[in-house]
Amino acid sequence: MGQENCNVCQLLNKKEKIARLLLYEDDKVMALLAEKPASIGHVQIIPKEHYPIIENVPDSLISHIFVIASKISSAIFDGLNVHGTNIVVQNGISAGQTSAHFIVHIVGRYENDGLTLTWHPKQVSEDEMSTVMLELAEFTEHIGGFEEDSSFQSPLLSGTAPVLATKKPDVISTGDKGEKENYLLKQIDRIP
Repeated sequence: MGQENCNVCQLLNKKEKIARLLLYEDDKVMALLAEKPASIGHVQIIPKEHYPIIENVPDSLISHIFVIASKISSAIFDGLNVHGTNIVVQNGISAGQTSAHFIVHIVGRYENDGLTLTWHPKQVSEDEMSTVMLELAEFTEHIGGFEEDSSFQSPLLSGTAPVLATKKPDVISTGDKGEKENYLLKQIDRIP
């Protein structure tokens, strides 16, 4: 873990200090309760390797981080009975990033919680929109060519046929009667 002058890397190396905040850990990431939360249950998913911004993080690790973010978000819904979550990346100083270490924040939300993460849409003329399209087009034309991780080979990228999962969907108990419900269907209930 880490770069010597990164305060996040230094924190991750202090196992005794973060033990009280640690919700999840694997070989690639840690999920910690934020010491200075935006709301109750604010969780930070932090890669163990040092990456200053999202553009530096390998595609396979981004994928892993957002799978963990989805599961942590579900845990926040279920454990804290929140009404919603914001999954936020502050990418660069202008975006509010305060440490030079990539972090995904999951913030539990309640109605009328006073936390504002909204912006006011700007009016853009047709000419301005066309200019933006032209300026970005050459930089976005190769999106989809993902970096390969030697430990994982996607069947979709390798040209081989995908392997279909044979495992049945996870089910969870939904109450005292022992009824079972598909976990994914439960998540659909959260869609506005």
